[in-house]
Amino acid sequence: MTPRSRGALRLTSANLDAALMIDHRYLSDPDGEDLRVLVEGVALSREIAAKPALAGLAGIEISPSGAIATRAEVEAWVRANCWHYYHPVGTCRMGPASDRSAVVDSRGKIHGLDNAYVADASIMPVIPRANTNVPALVVGERIARWILERS
Repeated sequence: MTPRSRGALRLTSANLDAALMIDHRYLSDPDGEDLRVLVEGVALSREIAAKPALAGLAGIEISPSGAIATRAEVEAWVRANCWHYYHPVGTCRMGPASDRSAVVDSRGKIHGLDNAYVADASIMPVIPRANTNVPALVVGERIARWILERS
């Protein structure tokens, strides 16, 4: 729920209708922590499923198959089958205007533009350990309140 790998979102053209390039960069953290956590999760799942209370209920392992046994094999399986929980956040970094990588200030205002705001999960600095729908709603409502108070 707290991946260390970081993806990138890039413009592909000056044309506003052009599709963005989204590179999730799954399992790309330099320390390999994301891969380690997932491989350990497979091992823990197997251990739990093998307990006498569950062994008769769990049935046969479908994926990864029991034939995948070594750590290297499990790592290869995780890399080939890694998908997202799909709650991306953080594409519009929040920070002071002096931070060249920051897109918005602490109230969602886009640096360098008048009356332009971002009020969604993209300004969240880390992925919440839950669905992003409610936190995104709170961010939107909070920023909307600040905008209304200004006018």
